[in-house]
Amino acid sequence: NVTTGDRVMTIGDEYDSVLASDISADQTRLALGGPGRLVKIYSTKTGELEHKIKKHTDWVTALAFSPDGKLLASGDRNGGLFVWEAASGEELHNTAGHKSAVTAIAWRGDSKVFATVSEDGALKIWEAQEGRLAGTWIAHVGGALAVDYAHDGRLVTCGRDNQVIAWDGTGKKLRSFDFTNE
Repeated sequence: NVTTGDRVMTIGDEYDSVLASDISADQTRLALGGPGRLVKIYSTKTGELEHKIKKHTDWVTALAFSPDGKLLASGDRNGGLFVWEAASGEELHNTAGHKSAVTAIAWRGDSKVFATVSEDGALKIWEAQEGRLAGTWIAHVGGALAVDYAHDGRLVTCGRDNQVIAWDGTGKKLRSFDFTNE
């Protein structure tokens, strides 16, 4: 409860670290991932495990539900990337593309496109229904750590190069913010 600070529910029985998690926009499902190489989807109403997905070959490092709650994207430490139907847990796509750990996943507001970033420095744009790569560019030399979509389709990333960069949806750099220590 954000008003009182009281715990509402405890979900999951993880014996190891949780490296990635997300909650669906309607707050009915919670996804967890970590060193166990599993994606676990829980019901927030009952706390019960709905799906235990065993497809990743390395630690699950990134998870994100689509804004409409129908899809879940998951990435791992080996660059593996999957798209799942959230309700059934069925695999929709296995989309390889990154050469190193997927560090973050973000969905565009229409749930048709999502972006991933990786320790390989790349930002990749994916079409969700086809699993097709729609665009790619190097966002941060030395590794990209986070990505998010703005409501208008622009993106923002940050990386190991101590920069935060705003991009248009095609890879054009709009503005860079440098946060190196002086």
